[in-house]
Amino acid sequence: MNDFLRLAQTLVMALKALQMYTAAHPRAKDAVAAAHGALEQWLAESSHLQFVVTSGKAFADGAVQDGRNSHVAALVRLVSERNVSGFVFERGVTEDECLAFLQALSLKPQNLEERGGIEFILQAADVKHIKVSQVRYQAVQPGGEDQADHAAPASLLTPPQDPLVKAIRDALLAALSGHPGPPGPGERRGLGFLRGFQGADLGGLGPLGHELGLQDTMPSPAQLGTLRQVLMGLEPDVQLSLLGGLATLPDHPAGLALGVKSLAGEILSVAVASALALGATWPQLQSPLEQILRPLPDRDALVHTLVLHLRRSGLDASQAEALLRLTDWDALSLEAKLVKVLEEGYLFELTLAQRLAFLRELLDHRRFDAFLRVQDLLLEALRDDRMQDRLKAAQTLAGVANWAMEPGLPPGGEGPLAEALRAHFAWEPEPPVHRWTTEALDPLLAALILRGELSQGISDLRELEGLCTFLGEPQPWRMEALGQLRAALTRPDLMDAAATHILGVDRHLLAAEVHPYLEYLGAPMARHLVARLGAEDDRTRRGRLVEALRSLGPLSIPPLLEALASPAWFLVRNALTLLADLGDAGCLPAIAPLLRHPEPRVRRTAVRALWKLGGPSAEPHLLARLKDTDSETLQEILFALGQLRSESSVAPVAELAQDKRVQERLRVQAIDTLGHIASPRSLPVLAELLRRKGLFGATEPQAVRLSAARALAAQGLPEAREALQRVIDAEPRGEDREAFLRFQGRPT
Repeated sequence: MNDFLRLAQTLVMALKALQMYTAAHPRAKDAVAAAHGALEQWLAESSHLQFVVTSGKAFADGAVQDGRNSHVAALVRLVSERNVSGFVFERGVTEDECLAFLQALSLKPQNLEERGGIEFILQAADVKHIKVSQVRYQAVQPGGEDQADHAAPASLLTPPQDPLVKAIRDALLAALSGHPGPPGPGERRGLGFLRGFQGADLGGLGPLGHELGLQDTMPSPAQLGTLRQVLMGLEPDVQLSLLGGLATLPDHPAGLALGVKSLAGEILSVAVASALALGATWPQLQSPLEQILRPLPDRDALVHTLVLHLRRSGLDASQAEALLRLTDWDALSLEAKLVKVLEEGYLFELTLAQRLAFLRELLDHRRFDAFLRVQDLLLEALRDDRMQDRLKAAQTLAGVANWAMEPGLPPGGEGPLAEALRAHFAWEPEPPVHRWTTEALDPLLAALILRGELSQGISDLRELEGLCTFLGEPQPWRMEALGQLRAALTRPDLMDAAATHILGVDRHLLAAEVHPYLEYLGAPMARHLVARLGAEDDRTRRGRLVEALRSLGPLSIPPLLEALASPAWFLVRNALTLLADLGDAGCLPAIAPLLRHPEPRVRRTAVRALWKLGGPSAEPHLLARLKDTDSETLQEILFALGQLRSESSVAPVAELAQDKRVQERLRVQAIDTLGHIASPRSLPVLAELLRRKGLFGATEPQAVRLSAARALAAQGLPEAREALQRVIDAEPRGEDREAFLRFQGRPT
């Protein structure tokens, strides 16, 4: 009996020898001779050997091979990477042909493509007994002719011609309402019926059974032949719909149900083969076939018939066998499923949906130990050499990661999961697999942020950055995936969670845990915090948000400038306060119009922001509002002009100080402002305000005179001291004179 595993070993060893040595090296010669000898031994018993790879599985003359064997796995990888389906070895292959074949197979895919492909290389080397299978699985029959046929069965294109059969067929189609008739000439029926597939209601087929002459017993051979001809001539969508509704067949005549069910295996085989010929894929067929097979007690026999039919047609039957296993899986108890997964290595035989349903069932039943054991299998598979197993593991873990928040992963489950995914993110060489690892890391990072573990979230991302930087040649797609994970943290829900955490965390933890996270997110987080600030009603919580924005420094400036147009006055005021600390003179054009804001508290804050940011540049804006604003804002303006020691404001401020129509407290502050400015130009005004008047001129109020004296003394100019001395000399003894002397620094 032929042993393909030994043949696979000799082929792989010969490939390695050719990669390590030249073809003329003795070791390479010996390895090629051994491979040729193994091929001859196989072909001595069979005229052909067809090695085919489909869906990651290997077949030798139709028999599935153990993909866990390292040599078989190596051949699968070599064939898959070279964009062919497999090879056919014919009796008579020579050692030179074997060498040419192995040398072509050892070329890297890119070099192989540059040289015209493996088929061209074999033709150029005059290799006649080794052929390339480019398209699909094809069974090689004795005589060397390929028996597979790409064309759809004739029944799909041409309706039956027998009048009786045609009449019965038309009656059947009429009973199966909603199904279209046969396609017209040149037309191909679409595959849309595979989406949302439903079995037909066959309860109305009783009259058809009577028309066929059926009774309540098994149909006669002639009747069964007519029924077969009718059913086999239907289109695949009608056939599958019919099989999906077997349970609804009428009780009378019972012969109809007996006849249709006896033909179910043939109907299924023809329908599936026809659908595949029309371009359907096994993933598209999976759901309809599961619906058909699951309720049938004899589904094993039906699938066996389907497998034999597919093999005779030169099609891959392994998917049908797998479908039966999956259908049987759903009927197992949880304990039986655990045995198959943990002891029989069945995990990757399941579909993605079944793997996730199984894990969720373990989680819902609080079978945490079992859940973690299955998770360990998935994490181990991330390091497997087989890309398909890594892909299945990454897809499954992406689904598991979505449970980190709800319902939550078992204790001790999330940490190892995140650690393994980060390591896999850094080394996985295949973008299709890597995409799923990225999908898995996203919800795990999101869960950290939603739980308030902000520092851990940055730590994990920085670890990923470090791992990717460590790579000698960081692929662009890997760095792009890293950027996607960073960008995901700026989703509104995650930024909102971070902002909410700011409001509740202890103040002493803000600088250590929260502010670094805000800085990591940068400008998007600043914009979000400003939006939250505008929606927050609580004053204390607004204070927390203001602190957070201040910690972001200049990153906060653009959204703060935008916030100046907000209808929420408190947001505008807070934005002005922050801009006064973080901004520069470039903010003045946006701030100056707010001196006319309808809310006085905003106007006062705008004054402070203007002079702090603009310095002398703010003076024109402040002076323009000196006579046209409320008293509280005017006080702020006067204070600002004093702080700026604004020479240009001496005249208008002095005029304000002398205006007896102005409130006394404002006049006093105007005088104080002149004292801060300390300009010689203000001396005459101050002296006049201080001077005691005669009979025809009213002396200024005491508060005004004292303020003027204080302003003169504060200037420190000789002229100011002289003016103050003249007032003192003319001032009669009393409280005012004693105050003037104190301003002058002399004892009373």
